Order: sequence, then C-alpha cells, then structure tokens
Amino acid sequence: MAQKGVQIITVEPGSLAEEAGIRPGDTLLEIHGEAVLDQLNYQFLITREDQAELALQRPDGSTFETFVENGGEGIGVDLAQDEVKVCKQNCVFCFVHQMPKGFRKSLYLKDEDIRLSFLYGHFTTLSSSDDAELDRIVRERLSPIHVSVHATEPEARIRVVGNPREGDILRKLDHLLAGGIDVHTQAVVAPGLNDGAIWQRTLEDLWARRREGRGSVLSLSCVPVGLTAHRENLPDVQDVDPAFARAWVARWAPEVRRYAKANNGEPWLLLADEWFTRAGIEVPGRSFYSRSWAQLENGVGLVRRFLEHSRRFIRSPRARGFAGRRVLLLTGASFAPTLSRVVAELNRAVGSHLRVIAAANFSFGETVTVAGLLCGEDLKYAAHADRDAKGGRPDWVDAVVVPSSSLRTHTGPTDQYTLRGFVVREEGTFLDDLTLPQLAADLGVPTVPSGANLSHLLDHLEAADRDAFRGGALQSAFHTAGLNLPQGAYNP
Repeated sequence: MAQKGVQIITVEPGSLAEEAGIRPGDTLLEIHGEAVLDQLNYQFLITREDQAELALQRPDGSTFETFVENGGEGIGVDLAQDEVKVCKQNCVFCFVHQMPKGFRKSLYLKDEDIRLSFLYGHFTTLSSSDDAELDRIVRERLSPIHVSVHATEPEARIRVVGNPREGDILRKLDHLLAGGIDVHTQAVVAPGLNDGAIWQRTLEDLWARRREGRGSVLSLSCVPVGLTAHRENLPDVQDVDPAFARAWVARWAPEVRRYAKANNGEPWLLLADEWFTRAGIEVPGRSFYSRSWAQLENGVGLVRRFLEHSRRFIRSPRARGFAGRRVLLLTGASFAPTLSRVVAELNRAVGSHLRVIAAANFSFGETVTVAGLLCGEDLKYAAHADRDAKGGRPDWVDAVVVPSSSLRTHTGPTDQYTLRGFVVREEGTFLDDLTLPQLAADLGVPTVPSGANLSHLLDHLEAADRDAFRGGALQSAFHTAGLNLPQGAYNP
C-alpha cells in the first residue's frame, strides 16, 4: 500500500489547512516525518499530537513544510480516494472465478484490503499481508478485522487458497492477537475439502485463541460453499446439498449453544442462514444469534432478524398501510418460503394482496439461490412470466418489489476507496448493469427495493405513490439498509 503521499482534493475555507498555505492539488507527503500511506494512516498520524509537522508537494513538483495546530480533530482537508488492494490468491471456491463472461470488468476483481476489513467488515485471507502490514494493523489499532481462515491445518489451507506460502494462517493471527487486535473469523465449508477433522481442528485452534479482553478471536462463522454453473477449468469442488446441510445443522447447532455457554452466554460459533435454508429447516430463535448480530453481513441471522421485525410490525397499526395493496415480491429461492409465510400472515391481518415469486437465477445458474445474486434480467423475466400467467394485463399488480440486496449503490459512510480505471455506476444498478428505473419502465408499474424489513418496504411503496423516485439517487427516497453496499469501497 506504499505510495508517494495522498493528494488533497479540497481545502475547507477558513480551516487550519488554509491558514497554513495548503491548497487543493497539493500532495501530503509526510506527517511528523512519516510517509502518509492513505486516508486511514493520515487520520492516525494527524491526531497523534496537537501540532503536526507536514511535508507537502505542489503540483509543479516543489516541496514545502508547514506546522499546523490541529487540536486532534483534523485540519480541514479532503483527500483523494485510496486505491483498493486487490487479492491475488486463487481460492478454489472463489466466487469471482465462477463469474460468467460478459459482465463489467470490476466484477472480476477481488479486494484483499485490511483497511476495508477494519472499516466495513470485508473478509481478508491475509495472504497479501506481510509482517510490515501486520505491524501497521497493530500500531494503528485497526481492530477488529475480519479474516477468512477456511482451515488452520496448513496443507488443507494451501489447497483452499491456492498459495503454497499461505498455509500457516495461525502465525499471522497470533501476530495480531499478541498486538491486541481482535479478529472475527470465517470458514467457507466445502464437503471433502475442509470439513470433518479439518473443520474440527480449525474450530479448536480458533477457540483456543478466544480470550477475555483485547487480542481475541471474537467469533467464528461457518458458511456453506457457493458454486455457480460457470466452473469451467476450475478445480472440482463438491456442493453443499440438502442432505449435507441437514447433517451439518444436526451436528453443529447444538455446539453453537455449548460454545455460547462457555463464552458467557454470547454465541461465538456462528452458523450462516444458508445452512438452514439449504436444509429446509426453520432458522433458530433469537438466542441462537449474537446479541450484537455479529457477522450479520456475512449472512448470519438475517432471516431471524427479519422474522423478529415482521412479527412486531404485523401487530402494529402501521401494518394497515398495506391494506388493499396488490404487490408482487420477487426474491431468491432460498428466502422465498420464509417470505411467503410472512406475507400470508400480513395478508390475513390487514387484507393486503401481496404475493411472493422465487426468481430463478439464469445468470449464475439455478444452484445459486440467494437474492443478492439475482440480476436485473432474472427479475425482469420472473415479473413478465407472472404477468403473462395473470392474463398479460399491464396493471396486473400495483407495484413490483425487488430484493434490496440485488441492487448496488455507492452510498456509504465514506467514498474513500476506488478501483483504478473503473467508473462509478449509477445508483440502483443490478449486477448486469440494468438499472432500477429501466426495470420499472419495462414493467410499466412502480418498482421498488424491498428494504431490510416490512416497515422499509411500506415506506418505499408510499414513496412510489408520491412518485418520489424518478431517476434520482436511491437515498433520496429509499432506505439504503439492505442494499448491497460496497460501503464506499468500490462499486462492483
């Protein structure tokens, strides 16, 4: 991640930076004599002391130094976006390697960036992190970070990540833990590859590194491997079928509770929702999941949280806002049974007419059943098929709802990371570059994202009633919760 400073894009009028003679276009080279690596490193260095000694370079190549009294709150500059660090590993079940051809280029790149792991919960294998980068994590207190372990047995991990130098993940983890860095971990489980005794060893090794206080493995999630229909010339990897998923749930769901009891009641071993949806088993109750919903964005507890909110919402006066509405809800095959049950309960309670359709994933293959990987054309096909089945009337429904997780947006807490050479896409874009307004125009009825819960969905339908969203940014009318946010990092 070393680079020759960070360029200053804007300088706030009347700020400490302006008073010090800093201008837009200058490059911030050093603070306190240390090279500035990126925005996170800038924040660490600038807040260390009340007075900062800065070295900068003008656009003409000349350099100068200045002192700024910063008061620990920054100096009033906006910095250029940092380039994302791209993964160079070859994990045998890497989803990017299973992408069909013809999508935009950014979808074929993978981030392997400890900054994104710290800021937004992206998982990193640490395969691209040398000791100097591990030292940086410790020094700048980038804690917690999220690490894809997959296996702690060295030979097994080498088979998974495809890098003969990266078998000893425990050495890197121990480096971080000794420095006081907390770590959330995950293992993507593939039958015959890292299950059985290899998984048992991974579990035991990581549990042994769970400690009170700082420098602990905070959690371990296990996620079933996801395979698309596009694995030409890739290693053979066995999929998780319903029988395997049922056996896994039967074996490890009781262990979740046992480890939680040993962890002061807080779940530590986490089973992703997909184990239950693939097995055709109802997800467990609220106590099965972390009090803080740890690893929620990794698919742990999303279904349960939705059910908990739905139960409360349907009993509330607000639910009557759905009364009389004729709405088609499109989702993935794995979530469709759960959503159908909730919608049936809502319909009975308030007299609404909501229907659920499981959209087949023709883009990645019908073995891919999660809503977040449905493309715009998949959703369009499902909606047209439903309209044809209802007689082809253009007003066959009042509105169509698409999964928020299938939409990409660059909205996030920061826009500080980018991928060199790639253009930020319009907000509300599906993976195949079809946009939400284009889909709505094709269907001829209001088309809105689902949001994270029924309350969000009703807000979106009411916004559509007001014609509040017409080609503008998604956040102007819709809840961004539940959207597939790259969290300001990049817009795949």
